[in-house]
Amino acid sequence: MKYLAHVRWWKWVVSVITLLAAPLFAVWMMMVPHPDEPLAPVDRDHLQVWLDDIVASQTATAISIAVVQNGEVAWEMASGTANPYRDQKATPQTRYHIWSVTKLATALTILTLAEDQQLDLDLPVTEILPWLDIDEDTVHRMTTRDLLRHTSGLQDTVPAVFGWLQYDENLPNQTEFLRQKMPDYRELDFQPGSDRSYSNLGYMVLGAIVEAVSGQTYEEAVSERVLEPAGMTSSSFVFGPPQTANEALGSHPLVHFFTPFLPYFADLSELVRERDRRIWWLNRVYIKATPPTGLISTARDAASLGAVTIGRGPVLPTDEAVRLMIAPEPGDFSLGWFEIDAEARWFQHSGGGPGFAAVVRVYPAQDISIAVLASGTSAPVVDIADVVARSFGGEL
Repeated sequence: MKYLAHVRWWKWVVSVITLLAAPLFAVWMMMVPHPDEPLAPVDRDHLQVWLDDIVASQTATAISIAVVQNGEVAWEMASGTANPYRDQKATPQTRYHIWSVTKLATALTILTLAEDQQLDLDLPVTEILPWLDIDEDTVHRMTTRDLLRHTSGLQDTVPAVFGWLQYDENLPNQTEFLRQKMPDYRELDFQPGSDRSYSNLGYMVLGAIVEAVSGQTYEEAVSERVLEPAGMTSSSFVFGPPQTANEALGSHPLVHFFTPFLPYFADLSELVRERDRRIWWLNRVYIKATPPTGLISTARDAASLGAVTIGRGPVLPTDEAVRLMIAPEPGDFSLGWFEIDAEARWFQHSGGGPGFAAVVRVYPAQDISIAVLASGTSAPVVDIADVVARSFGGEL
């Protein structure tokens, strides 16, 4: 409980500082150049020029884009420098952390276990993980479906997650890591099913469920059930030797909301490789909690990840599984996706963390999946996805 009090104290401090510092931060941000979006209609040449302008401003240092339509790569583009120390340019094959976009892979893995009748989405979580000690009542018991929809009531792990960085490939077993952290988060923000609030912790619990049900490590199960069937051959949870040549280095702008708080959670001498003008180049970094945020991918693989959620195929073999992922009942929430267009024209999940930003957006009616990956903690990946969508003209 001592650490829980510490976490809640930090949330209060961050809230107060945000309120007091917001006007100064807004002025500060206006000093940083942000290239305006090109006006519609947008052709690919204008889009390339805009991406180059974003890179020149150092809002992002590398950007890779891929669009998959009808199961095939329809278009790819890149701009910037993936690794300035190797004079390595960004390409569509550049590998980035995709942070919270990982949740799509976790959700897909859970749905495949349900499809194989190894898991009941509506079974109380504590019947799957008997050791899980949470402050739920006897009526509103947390289910796997709640975890997938962010209706579990579990707290989020921000800002504590910034202290869960590591710099080698020896990632912890996810069940054991959760068991270490869970006592600090047993108190719920609301009773399961009564509200909705984004929770990285919820997807950590899903990772433990994957391990309990499959008998595999989380990373093994995701690779076998999602990455390999989806053809995501350049995706993994560590930067292994074969992929190092395509590795993007993370970059973090000095002008960023998180910058003043990073020294309280991370050792900057380990995190920061070099300071360059308005940015920090970061060393290779991982976050210990892989189910909500651990996947490394290319734009093509990330677009493929989106594509397998919107139609029957090698990952989701039935219409019912696809319906759960992208077409919930009215008033319900999709499983895995967090952002949905008001008219349900698209589903989207973005990700952001130290050094990288990412977004995957799908248009089910057009069978289109767009992935934008970038080096740069505040890279405008969603804005770029908007422009990419407009570049397809009347299709979206």
